[in-house]
Amino acid sequence: MIRAVIFDLDDTLSPEKEYARSGYHAVADHLCRDFSGRVAGLGGIEAVFDRLWTLFEESPKMVFNRFLSGLGLPDDRETVMDLVKTYREHRPGIQYYEDVLPTWKILKELGLYMGILSDGYGVTQRRKIEALEAEKYFQPILLTDEIGREAWKPSIIGFRRIAEELGLSLSELVYVGDNPEKDFFISELAPIKTVRILRPDGVYWNSPYREGKREQFRIHSLMELKDCGVLELS
Repeated sequence: MIRAVIFDLDDTLSPEKEYARSGYHAVADHLCRDFSGRVAGLGGIEAVFDRLWTLFEESPKMVFNRFLSGLGLPDDRETVMDLVKTYREHRPGIQYYEDVLPTWKILKELGLYMGILSDGYGVTQRRKIEALEAEKYFQPILLTDEIGREAWKPSIIGFRRIAEELGLSLSELVYVGDNPEKDFFISELAPIKTVRILRPDGVYWNSPYREGKREQFRIHSLMELKDCGVLELS
């Protein structure tokens, strides 16, 4: 019997691209304030943001290096890491997907626990949790980086901690995620059912499955959780 639904965060509860837009706006503001002489020719915060966002959409890798070198500026480690720090530590303007809180209400009425288990840099993920006021809706919230990199998915460490905190067995958990690279392999390591939420705007929409291990259930909206067969409430 399922007693707890544990959610991934990025592209499951909140759009990762919305966070990225927020982060690049913060970096653009930082550049225009503290590096104004270097970016003066671009035309202000929105123009700097547009340049960063274009580079991100081309490829999310080494955006700041490419931005700096594109302006003929040195992309030394100190400068790049200053921009990375601004991006990771900014207070984001993000929201839940529209199906999250209605689903939360339904699952709460069914008497289920609801938690979050998320990878990513600890300070970044904690800022997201704060911006979403997630602690009002989800408990426990486990950010694997706050344990250590060894706890990042597909490690079983975080799932065990959540089960222990709730006083449940691993077989009583369902994990809902979006990333084929790491969200569904846990069912190879433990008797945890997995659900893939298909978000067309998701960063990992087209990623390959880790060792071919697929989700056991697939949904297009979190509202489908109640009736997709995964909960086994009786």
